[in-house]
Order: sequence, then C-alpha cells, then structure tokens
Amino acid sequence: MPSPSRFLRARPLAALAAVLGVALVVGTPGVADAATTRNRADAGAGWLGRQLEDNTVVTGGFTSYGATADVVLALTAAKTGKGTAAAATKVLKKNVLGYTGGNDSAEYYAGAFAKLLVVAAARGADARAFGSSARADLVAELRGLECGPRRPDCLLTDRGRFSDISQFGDFSNTITQSLALIGLERTTATGPSRAAVRYLLGQQCDNGAFPEVFGADTCAGSVDGAGFAVQALVSVGGPAAMDAAAHAGNWLAKKQHANGSLTGNEVRNANSTALAAQAFEALGRDKRATKARKFVRSLQAACDAPKSVRGSVRYSRADAGDRVLATSQAVPALARVTLGEVSKTGSTTGLLRLAC
Repeated sequence: MPSPSRFLRARPLAALAAVLGVALVVGTPGVADAATTRNRADAGAGWLGRQLEDNTVVTGGFTSYGATADVVLALTAAKTGKGTAAAATKVLKKNVLGYTGGNDSAEYYAGAFAKLLVVAAARGADARAFGSSARADLVAELRGLECGPRRPDCLLTDRGRFSDISQFGDFSNTITQSLALIGLERTTATGPSRAAVRYLLGQQCDNGAFPEVFGADTCAGSVDGAGFAVQALVSVGGPAAMDAAAHAGNWLAKKQHANGSLTGNEVRNANSTALAAQAFEALGRDKRATKARKFVRSLQAACDAPKSVRGSVRYSRADAGDRVLATSQAVPALARVTLGEVSKTGSTTGLLRLAC
C-alpha cells in the first residue's frame, strides 16, 4: 500500500487543529501533549498510545505482542498516533518468532500470523518481508498452515482451515480463519484460497450465526465469532460470501438489545458490541452500527473520570475489566473502520487527550 500523503504537515498549526477537530492549549510546547479532542475514537486512541511501555503492551510483567498488534490497529483506524503506531510495528517486526511461536522454532500459531498480516496490510508494510527473521514472509508462513495437501497432519474435513502446529494443541478458531482471509485478501493478488473461504462458510450455523470455536457438537452462535466472520466475508466478496455475511448480520441484529449492546460471555460488553458495530458497518446497516457505537461510547471514561483513564473504555458497566483490550476493540468501531479497510493513509502524529 502506498505511503500516506503528508499534505497537512505544511499547514499552520491552527489550521491543522481545525482539520483534526482538536483544540490546542496555547503556550504548551509539543502538539502531541497539548492537543485535545472531542472525537471519541481519537481520545480512545490517545489513551491507548500512552499505555505502551517500550512501544509494547505489558501485562503482568510480560509483553503481549497480540495486544500490541491490537493497539497498532486501533491507532491506525483512528488515524492518529502515527509515530507511536510505527514504533510499535517495528517491535512486532523484531519479535515475529516470539509472537507466532513463543520463541520456539517448532511452534506455529496461525492466529498470530493472521493478525500480523492484517497489521502489515494496515501499516502498508511488506507482508513478505515483515522484519528480518526466518518468519518474515507472513504470507508464505500462513499459507503453510492451511490444511490441505501440504498438511497431512490435518483431518480431511479441515481442508482450508488455518491450523496451529503446536505441542500444546490446535487453538485456531473462527477469529483465526477470519483474520487470515482478511489478511490474505489485502496483501496478495490472489487472495485466500477457495478452500479457505469455503471452510469459513461451512462453519455457519443454520440460523446465520458463527461459532467462535470449531468442532463443537452443537453449532452455538457467538457474537464475537459472527463479528469477525462478517468482516472477513465482506472483505473477500462474491455472492456466496455476501449472502452468508447478510445472514449473519440478520442474526446479529436479533441479538442486539434496545440500548445497542450485544452480549458475549453472558455480559453486555464493549468488545462484543464493538465487533458487531464493525460487522454492521461492513454490511451498510448504519442504524444498527450507530446504536452499537452509542453503547460503546456510554462505557468510555469522560471528563468526570480520573485523568488517568479519560478516553479509555471499560469492559462493561459492572466491570472495568482490561481497559487496554476493551479500548483497542472499541476504537476502530468508534472510528467506523472495519478490519478490511483500516489503513495508515492520512494518519497524523500525536496522542490526543479528551477535551474537558
């Protein structure tokens, strides 16, 4: 993908503020620290960027490359924090083995490769040279995990599935498959294989839902699974995929509560609702998407909250949960950007703060 235009750079500071919808604190050096915004997506992204330690998400003393990738996607979706997102992406490039194999060259995690491929697409990075490790060719590595003739260890019924190679078992699921389809569609000329698309289509329940976990005796619909699957199917396109996406969208609509929320893990929460908002956005169901975003915004810390959390999004009304995870999922939805279209084009520098 082409590098973003920097036509805003030459504009006067006041004009830049007007374009971005921000207010500048006069007399404070450094636009990044002085700029504030009333845009909820930008405020959430700004809060996220300030949570990084050495350009990564650190949880319990350990670096989470998956969560770091989520923050990169959120910053990129909001088109803010350009430098922060770029720095975090460099860290991901240096730690491909750490994320995709736990630093074990015999371990291959399909979901990690798929998410990195989506990050590469969003950041305009070379998906075949993502860093300089032996796993820098994300496309080849991910295709190598697709069940088929090259994977005799897979079941015949799993043809097209992107599956882990790990001593700990296979944890690939609907989210893995969806991210893989989106990533390959965006970074290659041919896109995902027909078998890979058919495999995801084959997981759809009769009522239109998608499960989150493969292989269950009963097809139990998951809002999160459907949210990811719809974005993937719309991304790859084609009559069968679009019909399945619309069917899943109808199921999600039935699951949406009057206040716009959707339930995941038996709780009306920001993560599941944000994913549904992205799915509705992908399908052009604007009223549904708007209702979902309204609920997500209701969970965002505003000016009456401590400064340290302003702009962040809590998991649910009763439980703040992991604010980094919830906010990472919420920001793209608030920015009205799906995983199939998030791009750094037009991104600006600085981590904005909520205007109070």
